Amino acid sequence: MNKKITDININRQDQFNQKNLVLQKNNKFKYPIFSSIELNIHGSCNRRCAFCPRVDEELYPNLDEYLDIDFFKKMLRELKQNNYAGRMGFSGFCEPLLHKNIVEIVGLYKETFPENRLEIVTNGDYLDFDTAKKLFDNGLYNIRVSLYTNPKNEKKFLEIREKLNLSEERFFVRHRNLGKKNDFGLVLNNRAGSVDYSRIGQGQKIKELPLKQGCNYPMFKLFIDYNGDCLLCSNDWAKKKIIGNAKKQNVYDIWHSELVNRARKMLLNNNRNFSPCDKCDVDGLLNGNDFKKSWEKYFFEKKN
Repeated sequence: MNKKITDININRQDQFNQKNLVLQKNNKFKYPIFSSIELNIHGSCNRRCAFCPRVDEELYPNLDEYLDIDFFKKMLRELKQNNYAGRMGFSGFCEPLLHKNIVEIVGLYKETFPENRLEIVTNGDYLDFDTAKKLFDNGLYNIRVSLYTNPKNEKKFLEIREKLNLSEERFFVRHRNLGKKNDFGLVLNNRAGSVDYSRIGQGQKIKELPLKQGCNYPMFKLFIDYNGDCLLCSNDWAKKKIIGNAKKQNVYDIWHSELVNRARKMLLNNNRNFSPCDKCDVDGLLNGNDFKKSWEKYFFEKKN
């Protein structure tokens, strides 16, 4: 029996995430602060990949709506006031390079946080040498190109990386063109119940849901949509659990709201019996264990 092929970059990316998830020390807050922000910067993607929830055009129509620059500046001010020292990533549910002001947005973040990491995940369809150079010149630290179709396209991206004199860590090519029988080179999950992967690939072994384990994503990661909506988890593609709106509220108030803390306590008790976690098959414990321990201490030891 042939062994299923998985993109070798997956393990390296897990190691990369572990290395860069740092529990921040901030005396202003008595509770753990997010160390990762994921921004979905607009409402469309040029592809309809079989393994992505966007394959359903009714659930995910392409919308000509974008992250507003003034809103982004508001968010940066709040983060700056609280000495944010984590990472920010542009990925989410869209193709980031379709944003008409992507270079300006990258520059604004780098101007505000010259020492912080800013990353982009892209399908590479709109990535050429000139675009890549502008992004890195304006402060982008890391770009991950997911190679979905012709593997020969890898040569183009490797040439761009070489011309820019970037390391593999900073210009990362991920193989996603390995076909249905190999789950497209991905470790497939159902994105909190948004996709039935058993129809399109081998997927993970069928699991009894809800999983009888917790999840660390809400312990360390803040997800913000282009319209300001914040989700409990970046895997919630159906957007079932909106925890606040960063256009109208301070991101730190959203992060420490009673709604989110209730979910955290349940997850810390290995209880996923609430939406969207009850339909989700994501492991959720691969990263962020330091944050999990810190939240346990905050909730269960703070009054002792």
